[in-house]
Order: sequence, then C-alpha cells, then structure tokens
Amino acid sequence: METLPAKKPIPIIGMGAVSCAGVGVAAGKEAVFEGRDCLAPLSIFETGLKVPPLCGQVLDLPKEFAGPNKTASLALCAANEAMGGVRNRRSGLTLGFVVATTVAGMTRSELFYKAYKADAAAIANAGEELSFHEPAALSGFLCEKFKGNGFHTLSTACSTGIHAVGMAKRLVENNVYDLCCAVGSDALSILTLRGFSSLMLIDPSGCKPFDKRRAGISLGEGAGAMLVASEKAAESLGAVPVGYICGWGASADCHHMTAPHPHGLGAQKAVRAALDEAGIAPRDIPMIATHGTATPDNDAAEIIAMKEIFGAVPAFCSMKRTLGHTLAASGILEAVFAVCAMRDGLVPRTGGFGQIDEAIGLAPQGRRGAAVGRCLKNSFGFGGNNAAAVFSL
Repeated sequence: METLPAKKPIPIIGMGAVSCAGVGVAAGKEAVFEGRDCLAPLSIFETGLKVPPLCGQVLDLPKEFAGPNKTASLALCAANEAMGGVRNRRSGLTLGFVVATTVAGMTRSELFYKAYKADAAAIANAGEELSFHEPAALSGFLCEKFKGNGFHTLSTACSTGIHAVGMAKRLVENNVYDLCCAVGSDALSILTLRGFSSLMLIDPSGCKPFDKRRAGISLGEGAGAMLVASEKAAESLGAVPVGYICGWGASADCHHMTAPHPHGLGAQKAVRAALDEAGIAPRDIPMIATHGTATPDNDAAEIIAMKEIFGAVPAFCSMKRTLGHTLAASGILEAVFAVCAMRDGLVPRTGGFGQIDEAIGLAPQGRRGAAVGRCLKNSFGFGGNNAAAVFSL
C-alpha cells in the first residue's frame, strides 16, 4: 500500500484548561505533574445514589465566565485562556471553532426537569431552558463570544477531545481558517453519574489507573482548549508556538457498545494513523499520555495495543486520578498538560497507582529531567470510537 507523505506540523499558539486541579493551565499543571489526588465526594448536586461518588469538581469558576449552563461556562473559561492576546489582534485572520462535548446543556435541562416535576407551570419556560440542550448550541455560543467565522461540533464519546484537535489541524492545513480553536468541555451531570453507576464502572474508592486493584473510573468535569494556527498566521501575530500537533489518527472498531476490543485493534489503527501522519516511527515516541481510565478492560486493552505497536512500551502516564474522567474534555485537557510536561522535561506521575498488575506487566513511571520532545495522546470511547494524536515541541 502506498504511504502518503507526512503532513507538516501545525503550530499551537495558545492553550487553556480548567479542572478540579485548578482554573488555568498554570494552576493545574503541578497537580498533574505530581499525580495529586484532586477527587472529592460529590457535593454540587444530589444524584440519588446511595453513596456520593468521588469526582473531580470545579467549585471556583470565576463569575466572568458565566454561560447558559456549566458546560458552556467551563468551555468559555478554557477558550478565553487559549485565545489570550490573539482575541483582539486577529484583524484580517479567519477564526473557527471545533467543539467537543457529550453533556452539552444537560445540566440545565436536568434542573428544568426537576422544576417541571415540582410545578407543571414551569413548562412555559421550556423554550428558553432547553435552547442550549444540544451540543451545537455550545459551539455557536463560543463562536459568537469570540466573533468567529464558523463552528463545528463533535460528539464521539470520550474520544471527542482529541478528534477536535485533529479536526482543527485539518481545517487549518486545508486553509478553511487561519486560526482554529479546539475546545473540549463537559460538566458533571446526573445522567452520566447514574449511567456509569448502572454499568458498574465507578470505583467508590477512586480510580487507580493500571493498578492491580483497579475497579472503575472516577468522573470529573472541566474543559481544555488549544488554539492552532497556520505558520503565516502565527508569524503575522508574532506568536511563539508552545508546541505542535503533528499527527492525528481516528478509527471506529464497533466491537461493543461500551467495552473495548480486548486486543485494542481499533486503538492500534488510530495510533498507527497518527504516527504515519506525523511521519515518525514508534521508536520516536518517548512518552504516552494514555487514556488510562482505570477500568479492568480498558487499561488492559490499551497496554496490549501499545505493546503490539511499540514492543518495548515507552514511559506512560494517566491523569485520571488528578482530573477525573472528564469525558469529551479528557483528551484535549490531558493533551494540554502533556504539552506542558514536554516543555518542562518530565513524565507526569500517575495518581492512584501503587501495585503492578501481572496481567499488564508494566507500571507507569513519572520522572523529572526527561528528554521528551514528542508525546502520543490516546483517547478511546464507547462504541469503539478511537482517537490518537502526536504532539511535539
């Protein structure tokens, strides 16, 4: 089969993050680097579950980022940081948004439904209360806020965040936009907490990625954003890239509605596609920021897939004990901190890990003083949706 030439890396000229680890990239990165446990018993709403699960909650979002719902507020906060000074300096440059979410306006819809059950007269407000329910409303909200030229919406479960980065890359390299802001955002909701609980995928003692004792995920909320630009646009803005997106891979193996393929076949395809687009070999990757959800099946399948591709698997980490599993935000939020880790010359520690699983045979190892010029970021979702991206300095 003919091998296509590698695509040119696309500059990342801004990043934003908000999570339970802190508001802003700088506020959250040390917690991620140290593998700090930022989970706490859910306190922001009642779920009806017998015991409040440990979650990553954003409790101190500044009021200036108030949106029509919490998912929008989180997205606005992260996008505002990523846009930085470019917001008012992009005269003549086109700007697009690619937004990843699964929850979208669900949090506000849940509050409305509760009010409606208490008083049927609340139905008079249904139009206003449900107008931001759909994911595309979030994309349009951000595009209007930043006076963008177009917006795109993605929702492929937990792989969505990395797909958003890859799509933003594609839109810039195909000259659709000069600048494109990829944003992934999800807020905690009753639907997701009860849903994962019904699947028996939540660990009541907190997630333990790749650990022998792992028993499920810990949900979180947050947002991540990356502003990518053409080289010409970056130069005209005088922007110094913080890193580059070099390759994006996507696949859909459709093995099962919720479970991964046991050998990670779809994951392998996505990773190989990302490496091919970047024009590099597996040996050129010194660090993997894994999906690492801490469910027994997902962690095992991901390592099987990485062993098949890399042979000797490079240093890897999971950020889920620090950030929680932020669903559609997870891929891009964790990619932001992976780029930070490369810039600081380290591999983040994996919070929650303490005991090696002989069935996996590998342990995540955080270390400082590491020469990390490239990173692979994996994100895998329900329905066999797989995404992978290669980042570099």
